[in-house]
Amino acid sequence: MKKKNVKVCIVGGGKVGIELASQLTNTGCEVTVIDINLDLINKISNSLDVICYQGNGASLAILDDAGVSEADIFIAVTGSDELNILSCLTAHSIGAKNPIARVRNAEYAVQSEFYMEKFGLAMTINPDFTAAREIQRLLHFPQATKIELFGKGRCELVEMKIEHGNAIIGKNLFEINQKMRMNILICAIVRNNDIFIPNGDDIVAENDVLYITGSPKAFNDAMEKMKLKVRHINSVLIAGASRIGFYLANLLNKNGVNVTVVEKVHSRGSEIAGLVPGISVICSDAMEYFESMLESDIKNTDAFVTLTNNDEYNLIAGMLAEKRNIYKVITKMNSHSALKELQKNTKICSVSKEDAVTDAIIGYSRSLLAAEKFDSISSLYRLMDGKIEFVEFKITSDEAYLGKSIKDLSVKKGFLIASIIRKRRLIVPRGDDVIEKGDSVLVCTLNNSILRLQDIFAGV
Repeated sequence: MKKKNVKVCIVGGGKVGIELASQLTNTGCEVTVIDINLDLINKISNSLDVICYQGNGASLAILDDAGVSEADIFIAVTGSDELNILSCLTAHSIGAKNPIARVRNAEYAVQSEFYMEKFGLAMTINPDFTAAREIQRLLHFPQATKIELFGKGRCELVEMKIEHGNAIIGKNLFEINQKMRMNILICAIVRNNDIFIPNGDDIVAENDVLYITGSPKAFNDAMEKMKLKVRHINSVLIAGASRIGFYLANLLNKNGVNVTVVEKVHSRGSEIAGLVPGISVICSDAMEYFESMLESDIKNTDAFVTLTNNDEYNLIAGMLAEKRNIYKVITKMNSHSALKELQKNTKICSVSKEDAVTDAIIGYSRSLLAAEKFDSISSLYRLMDGKIEFVEFKITSDEAYLGKSIKDLSVKKGFLIASIIRKRRLIVPRGDDVIEKGDSVLVCTLNNSILRLQDIFAGV
């Protein structure tokens, strides 16, 4: 029930471009990749089933040769904002549909609505701002290792490791929902590197990683019932005056959080100090500064965030912060970094710009693949290297499953209805609940890719 022969053109064969090409090829798209670097093009050609062109992605001649005029989706994710925007404008002018540009410069990013309205861009994405918002959410809810928002913030998806002392250890899901009266839904459990969708009889164990959905208020209530001490983040130390550092410092500063940025390069430190008045900026190496801090300063630092361009440095600095008992530690790390194996033995959270970009673009692209008369995909998040997906559907058409109770619908193995949002109200789905036209429905799926909500039901 999807559009046939969907053609996608990607300009930029870097980490994000390769990930997008791989994901979209697996979805059944006909993918073309354009990059000016011949060695990179040869590498992609040898590893993926895609069409490759070497050349300037903003060149009319190159785009014409690559057949971009017939593209259903055009994506520009080079390292240059200007090239991405110009590529999209040129491609759109010769007939390419749904142009998407990665835009990192703050001055360009604020003009995204202008680009979309005047120049026909379907979407712009700022990976640094997206990553900063993710970090901000983690700092707001420090018990989580990952947080995503659905339904315009009405539903939260929380990844959380269950540690010693948590009150839900040894209890099954029925007891958690009915006896402890937690209005949340445990959608998936990771145990000993295996992931599964639980049923009411499954028991939560120490060291499990849970994926849970619920409203912000429901999570606050659940934390109390889990007997977790919730510490409000009032003071944050940031290592690195990067673009993410700028966006994060600005977001936290506006919320009244005390922010200190440590940056070794004086010019960068001066720049962020001028752009975000009210924060403290220290010109020093982050680990050297960290080592020099008094014990009283350490106790008054609620969170440490490492945002340099060096994954190894970020992880080592984060491990040092954890050793000195900083309450919340977050590091920036490339999506496929081998260092993630070392991070698994820590309480450190990691955030990836590449994941932020690919998730947003794949979610949008997946919605375009669905037949137009069916429900559309509003958002999509992939976790655990794509082993688990959460897909949000907007129900816009009459379907056979509407009005039937969930307990009477035969949901296929590997799928779970994680939440229903109806008229701004979040419903944690139970057996007697039904899906109605106009609802937003969040689905958890393991090792599956779906285009329609109907695909999760057997015999409907």
